[in-house]
Amino acid sequence: MKYEHLITKGIEQALSSVAFHHDAPLTRYVMLQKDKIEGDGGFRVVSHIINELPNEVPPYCELHWHDFDEVNLILSEDNSLKYKIRLDDETYEVIAPATVYIPKGIKHAAEVVSGKGVFLAITFTKDYQAKQ
Repeated sequence: MKYEHLITKGIEQALSSVAFHHDAPLTRYVMLQKDKIEGDGGFRVVSHIINELPNEVPPYCELHWHDFDEVNLILSEDNSLKYKIRLDDETYEVIAPATVYIPKGIKHAAEVVSGKGVFLAITFTKDYQAKQ
């Protein structure tokens, strides 16, 4: 099949296996890594599926930065998903549907506050690395 390599199945990944992240009540999937596909550059799509949350959700993402750009999409069917987004020393409450653009070098962290939905992170790199 000529285009079979363009379709990839999401691979579940423990959040705690990612640098500067801790386990949380969500399911993480690496959806696409373009370094596995022919072409220039690279990008990666990761999803966090948020369903039923406990009353208190511990922070799961420490402040970190990348040497590449990132785009976060926060989506929910009923617009109930709420995130706390930190960009350098500023914190924002973001309610779905929303997009957060994170230029390279900006320290950032994301923390689910309430609701259910999907958080997508799209990074533009062949070599994913986070730094503190």
